[in-house]
Amino acid sequence: MNTTTNELQRKEIEVDNTLHRKNPSDKYTELLDEYRRLHCQAENMFNGRSLVKFVDVIKSFLDNRDSKTLLDYGCGKGFLYTDKFNTVTKEIDKPLPELWDLEDYYLFDPGYPEHEKLPSGKFDAVICTDVLEHLPESDLMWVIDEILSYADKMVFINVACLKALKILSNGENAHISVFHYFDWLELMAARLMHFKHLSLYTFFDMYDGNNKVVEKGFKMTFSGDDLRAIELQPREKE
Repeated sequence: MNTTTNELQRKEIEVDNTLHRKNPSDKYTELLDEYRRLHCQAENMFNGRSLVKFVDVIKSFLDNRDSKTLLDYGCGKGFLYTDKFNTVTKEIDKPLPELWDLEDYYLFDPGYPEHEKLPSGKFDAVICTDVLEHLPESDLMWVIDEILSYADKMVFINVACLKALKILSNGENAHISVFHYFDWLELMAARLMHFKHLSLYTFFDMYDGNNKVVEKGFKMTFSGDDLRAIELQPREKE
């Protein structure tokens, strides 16, 4: 049975600050190999469908921040950016670069050979959906820092605070890092302190008291040393 957010216990997310891109944990490397294998199982595996529900809200954030260049960090196969977009959803009528009026974009996913090359330079916006909950707790700090480091204006992150339907070959749930959204916010706020020029939008998938999946969103910014966190309009899954 899935755990509801009401049942999730608050805990500090225990990161290892000695880890980084060139020195990830053994668990990170093991999971990366697993996702490379999963990508090969079917063309529609990790094709970018988790991004569909946020297309409109991300567009509004991009427009508000006048963001014309974008990095999708953990994009999977990234079909929504190509002429294969209509194999993922019928809810949009053009690829995302056209829909979002982008001048340039980059797709990065270390688990998929076509997009495994690290980006270089900066982007107005970085988005990351359905990624962090798949990573080992120990590696979360360096990955979040890497995401923030590529952005000039804004970052959008979506995290699931609930278990996945998918089970990995080692018997673990695919969502290996499931925490209360307060704990995610505390970790992200601590990392954002080193990137105070950014606006960070975070949306969390969670269960409400009736075991219905809902989304809770926040905008975090810094003014000097003061963190401002605003809860955004919640969105509910049908």
